[in-house]
Amino acid sequence: MATSGINFSGLISGMDTESLIQQIIQVESRRKTIWSNQQAQLTQRLSSLQALQAQLLGFQSAISQVTVQTAFKASRATSSVESVAQVSATADAMPGTYLLEVSQLATNHKIGTTAQSSADQALGLSGSFVVNGKQVTVVASDNLRDIAARINNAKAGVTASVFSVSSSEYYLVLTAQSSGAANAISLNDLGGDNVLQSLGLITAGTSIKNAITNGAQSDKFSDTTTAIGTLMALSNAPSGTIQINGVDIAIDLATDSLNSIVSKINSAGAGVTASVVTVNDNGTTRYRLQITGASTPTFTDDGHILETLGILKAGYGNELVQAKDAQFKIDNMSLTSSTNVLTNIIQGVTITLMDADATNPKRSTITITRDTKSIKDAIQGFVKAYNETIDLIKKYDYFDTETYETGPLFGNATVNALMSDLMGTVSNTVAGLSSDMSMLAQVGITLDPTGSGKLVLKESELDNALNNRLEDVERLFRVMGSTSDPRLTYVIATSKTKATGVPLTVEITQVATQARATATVAQTSASTTAERLTFSGTLFGSTEYSITLNAGNTIDDTIAQINADANLSRYLVASKDANGNLVLTSKMYGSKAAFTVVSDQEASSSNSGIGTTPISVQGQDVAGTINGEPATGDGQFLTGNSGNATTDGLQLRVTATTTGIIGTVTVTRGIADQMFQMIRRFTDSINGALTDETKNIQQQIDDIKARISAFDEAMQRRAEALRAQFTRMETALNKMRNDAMRLTAVLGQGSLLSNLGG
Repeated sequence: MATSGINFSGLISGMDTESLIQQIIQVESRRKTIWSNQQAQLTQRLSSLQALQAQLLGFQSAISQVTVQTAFKASRATSSVESVAQVSATADAMPGTYLLEVSQLATNHKIGTTAQSSADQALGLSGSFVVNGKQVTVVASDNLRDIAARINNAKAGVTASVFSVSSSEYYLVLTAQSSGAANAISLNDLGGDNVLQSLGLITAGTSIKNAITNGAQSDKFSDTTTAIGTLMALSNAPSGTIQINGVDIAIDLATDSLNSIVSKINSAGAGVTASVVTVNDNGTTRYRLQITGASTPTFTDDGHILETLGILKAGYGNELVQAKDAQFKIDNMSLTSSTNVLTNIIQGVTITLMDADATNPKRSTITITRDTKSIKDAIQGFVKAYNETIDLIKKYDYFDTETYETGPLFGNATVNALMSDLMGTVSNTVAGLSSDMSMLAQVGITLDPTGSGKLVLKESELDNALNNRLEDVERLFRVMGSTSDPRLTYVIATSKTKATGVPLTVEITQVATQARATATVAQTSASTTAERLTFSGTLFGSTEYSITLNAGNTIDDTIAQINADANLSRYLVASKDANGNLVLTSKMYGSKAAFTVVSDQEASSSNSGIGTTPISVQGQDVAGTINGEPATGDGQFLTGNSGNATTDGLQLRVTATTTGIIGTVTVTRGIADQMFQMIRRFTDSINGALTDETKNIQQQIDDIKARISAFDEAMQRRAEALRAQFTRMETALNKMRNDAMRLTAVLGQGSLLSNLGG
């Protein structure tokens, strides 16, 4: 009987009831053993399928190295003399050979102070100065190192350092952080303290800083109406009376803007004309003050006002290294650059200039070739990944004829189909390619004749094909398209595009157009005041952009100014029609090329003619069919609709200006791309064959686990029920014994107890 969780088996009967229970449970648990074995086999099969899926995803990665758009565009750049120039190339680089001659390297401007006796003793200098438009203020207790720190904290594009020549000779040296003549360090004192002059960084004499024909112009500023002191964040902007051609003009940079300075100069009667012009500064619109006369005016500064504006500049007291542009020739074409790293000279090529000589220019031959080695490596990677996939399949799908042992995936229908598709794909002929370059075997890639299912690569045949028929090899591997008319350009095809290699007819029912706004009035005379044009609309990302047209502009000046504006020129082109009206044409095509333009002045013959009534225009998208199937236009791009039998996802660029049938497009799907799509059908996370297989096996494993869990619970209940039965039996026997003892006591018959086990 069981008491308080402790089981005393067979105390009355003498039977080992617990052992009997366990034997009964063991017999009844034979089904669990069968299920556990099934679970182990299924788990092994699942693990094998998951390993195969992982291998296939790795294979797809190797395939991508061959099918990516730039795979066959890899370029290699070499320099015959790397001590003169080092080069690198991207996929955009075109093969060619170029002679480089370097006569001068770009340098970073470097200037220093006069010698100072100490780096740590106070200099007794106080006041403010400007470094590249940033104000720096020093106090009398500052030493040379303190001043260097203040300049560096201003973040003015220079690095200030203290150099020690000896224990009693120190220099503060400023080095421009960017190379090139345009990045020369700009310095000027503010007020009458002349800190920079005292340090010897600049001299007292001045000259015109930004010379133009018969005049000078200022540095660049971001606004025409805000005070110069505010624009430059000057805490003590200079003020005083300057002279132009000997005429006094009072200017206070704390309150005067470019516009007010123009007004003061023009009303002073100094024999000059002042104006504000718009300039492009690395994609940002900036403004400059220009002062011109019949000849170059004379300027007398007061309180460094003209220096602060950038009209004048002080001389450098101790110029250690001049700011220079690189000077060089490419195939005898003279060029300059502010930096020694050239990225926009030869398309896709970066040239780093290393050495130069003005008298005998340093020479190097730059050669750009197709990098067939990297292409070959990608193809070899494809072959290697294919063979590794075959090896893994055979690791799990085998039958040993001697031991009759089988792999966990032996006879699996999905794996058999995969193996068949792998071998079939590498043996395919690519439809639409020339018969002598439509199979992998024609570039030296064949199935192993021993029947292993693996690929064998003959490198010499592949090398020959890459060196002599690179484009054909590319078509053999990638999905590509070709068109019969230059007005059609193949862009892309998706996995749903049927690449049959058969020409597909393209018919256009509507051509793509640009948005075009035309001024309502033709400009026939120069403008008398500045004019502001404001642009908005989807072409500009639904944000407003404005340009201030210079006073005195003719229609041609306005066209040139708009086309020179770094922001506007990204979106539209200015021109004039036969009547002389200003025409603004979007660079983009289609319905997204929509914009509105409005002027702050009524339209007249002495301004742009746009007027104060907004002009809104929009382009139209291309429309038509491909292979008779519907397509959707977006600007000049025509894409086959989703669900199309043949052209789903096929995209073309159409530059035709007339409607009708304009040509054909032929899409071919190379072997590597076919392989990629085939693997996707097996590994697709939603309905891939291997995905379904693994889900099915996992479900079986889960079902068996649930069955075993339920069985274990049932066996526990069974054991508890048997224990209860044996307990009842022991209880009954115990009662019978007690009854016999009572009878014996009454009757004195000891034999009764003996018969009851007593």
